[in-house]
Amino acid sequence: MKTNTSVLLSPTAIASILVVLSSLSIGLATGFLSFYLGAESLTGVTSPEENPTQKINNKSDNEGQGTNFQLISEQKILVKVYDQIHKAREESKVKEQQKQ
Repeated sequence: MKTNTSVLLSPTAIASILVVLSSLSIGLATGFLSFYLGAESLTGVTSPEENPTQKINNKSDNEGQGTNFQLISEQKILVKVYDQIHKAREESKVKEQQKQ
């Protein structure tokens, strides 16, 4: 069985191989560069040693205030936002009526 080596050496095949190899090498270089830059940017960053809310609780207990961290219910937040939006709308309506 004869193999045709002229197909492997054709300009189209060579160009295709060069494009694939260059794309692969550029992708690897970009990956290494981004990994290096990311690692360098995070060299001084450390995670906190303890929970920040615990610091707040401990500080308030030491000062004798006695207030602990409490979550606010979503319903209360939504009511405040709704009230503030409608208050701003009514104030803008009053301003428009005063201009006229």
